[in-house]
Amino acid sequence: MKKWITSTFQITCIFSTSFLLNSCQSTDIYFDIQKQSLVSCNDRPLKRIIIECDSTNSKENDCIVDLYSKHTSASVKLDSIFKIYKYTKKQIFYPNCSYRITFIGSGDQGSTDLKIWLDDTGKAYKTNKPTCN
Repeated sequence: MKKWITSTFQITCIFSTSFLLNSCQSTDIYFDIQKQSLVSCNDRPLKRIIIECDSTNSKENDCIVDLYSKHTSASVKLDSIFKIYKYTKKQIFYPNCSYRITFIGSGDQGSTDLKIWLDDTGKAYKTNKPTCN
């Protein structure tokens, strides 16, 4: 009986530790300028992101967009946001503006944000987080 209790306790500890480590994954993201993509540092699906215009020259009155999708990957191209998140507006990103993009983790996992700057063609040319580190 003592051997069974010890074995059960060890299995429970292993399971609990594994669950804890998986549930506390980082929400770190970065922006890949070459691929024009938002990327999760630990391959977590980017299910919920918030995009905020961060410029004084924004053409939009509604400057915050909260996007959610069940079917995402760990990398999302800027020009694919409309398809993946089924966003109804024709445009989110405007040339010569900057944006803050926030990845929201599920539960109490927190959030991480980054900033991108767009050139006059609407392509991101600069970010404050070009890598995971």
